[in-house]
This record gives sequence, structure tokens and C-alpha cells, in this order.
Amino acid sequence: MKIAIICNSDSLAFPTIGALLNNGWIAGVAILARNANTLYQPLVNTGINQQDILLLEKENWQRVLGDYLNSLNPDMVWVFGFPWRIPENILSIPPGGFLNFHFGNMPQYKGADPIFWQLKNGDDQANLIVHKMTASIDAGPIISKQELPIMKGENYGLFCRRLGYLAAELAEPLVNDYLNNKLNEWEQQPGDAPFFKKPGSKALTIHWGEQSAEEIECLVNAANPKYGGASTFLGDVELRILETSPAEIKTENGFRADPGTIVYADALYGLIVACREGQFLKINVVHTADGYFSGSKLFGMGIKTGVKFTNLN
Repeated sequence: MKIAIICNSDSLAFPTIGALLNNGWIAGVAILARNANTLYQPLVNTGINQQDILLLEKENWQRVLGDYLNSLNPDMVWVFGFPWRIPENILSIPPGGFLNFHFGNMPQYKGADPIFWQLKNGDDQANLIVHKMTASIDAGPIISKQELPIMKGENYGLFCRRLGYLAAELAEPLVNDYLNNKLNEWEQQPGDAPFFKKPGSKALTIHWGEQSAEEIECLVNAANPKYGGASTFLGDVELRILETSPAEIKTENGFRADPGTIVYADALYGLIVACREGQFLKINVVHTADGYFSGSKLFGMGIKTGVKFTNLN
């Protein structure tokens, strides 16, 4: 059994790569050349031979990948987070086809980075869908569907890690089912859900007057660490908030503060900011161009009550 891997993520793909290596099933691994700094050496550290790692450049990746797979002659190709549409002439090379590991339910979360969108939307659980790839993106028949609860307060990085381990648990069962001609396929349910794109600046920006405290916390978790946190501004200085937690403070009857306003600040508890509907969030960790800071440290640097977070959009 020989399986080639195409991957664009370490935490999502490496546990499965390790499981396949332990069984001697890895034929080779292809990665994007632009991600070589973060993926190449860790792949070598897992035990992949350097000559078995292919770097794909956007200009000629189809020809290079096709030649690579024809030389490897793998039984199957497994894909983790590849950003480009793979044409039919390449999909048809391995007899077992291409299996895509999609970390979101279908059709609700077709498209790019379903992990971010599930966390941002405050879902209670996520899905790992393994489906056979076709020339249409995220449209092929489903092979396996697994559910994984999302822990309260879980951020993007931790959830990726857990999803990667879940994917690795499927390695041997998928291979055994393939070898025994027992891979079941079922067509996806039709749906008109839009394809998600990678989040842009608008999706990563906190809109204090529009989002609830829970929605802001979900956005912060979804943006940490991959997108550097959720964006807001103090004056003309951008802060990326990486961690928040719900807060309760005693207020006088009738007290109201505009969403985004810091209503409590001291060296012990740091900063507490007002949100919609009389709710509050404690600012635990932020990132600026000058470094990473706790709410307490921001207070020590002179940020006081009454200061208001804004956005420039």
C-alpha cells in the first residue's frame, strides 16, 4: 500500500503522516514551496526522506505534481488543506483516487478554512469529512464523517491539534477498507450554502456595536493564533486581541457604556470592556506591533477607564 500526501498544514496532517509512516504506507509528500520554511524540516524530523518531499510552485504545480505522482505510482493520494483546484487528469492517476480531509460539515462549510468559520460561528461541534475528490471543489462523495465537540473557549490552534489526532485515527481503518474493497461512498446532501473564503480584514475585525460579548469571544478564539487575533484599535494603533473571558462587574442602576469602552482597569484584573446588552469581557492577551501584553500590563502602560476601542472600517 502506497499513499502520497498533499498537505498545507502541520497540525492537521502530521499525525496522519506519522500513522502512515509507522505502517510503511507513505510514498511521498507534496507541500507548497511558499510554506517550506514551516513544513519541510518538520517533515524530515518525522522520518520523511528529503528526496520524497516535493515542493510545488504555483507557476507549474500541475505539471510537476502529475509527473511526481506518475513516478511514485501511489494507490491513493490524501489531501490536507490544498488551496488549488486539482484537474481531472491528475485526480485519475492513482487507482484509489484522491481523498480530501475536510475539517467542516458539508454542504454547510464548503470552501476555505472551515475551522475558523465554525469557531467564529460558535458551533458546539465540528465535523471531519473525508470525501473523494472530483474536479468540482468539495463536491465528491463522502467516505467518512466524524464529529468532534468544540470545547468552551477553545482557540484555533488547539482545535486544529485535536482534529489532526482525530484524522490520524482514521488512517488504518481507511486503508483496511480500501484493501478489502469496503470503502463506502454516499453522495453529499444537496444544499445552497455559499462557499466560504479565507477570512479577510472585515471578518477579523471586532465590531463592538454589532457583536455580542459571546460573538466577540468566538471571533477572538477563531483568530488565535493563525490570524494573529481579532483586530481592534486604540486611536490609530491596531491591537490584535488573542484571548478574552466573560466578566461580571457591579454597576450602578442605569449604568450604560458604549460597546468597546473600557469600564474597569487596574493592575490586578487588567482591562474589562463593555459589550452590547450590558455584558462585559476581560481582555487577557493582546498583540501589537511592539509585542504581546496582558491586560494588566496595558493598564500599567497608561490605558485607563473611559478609553474606547474602535475599528477603522
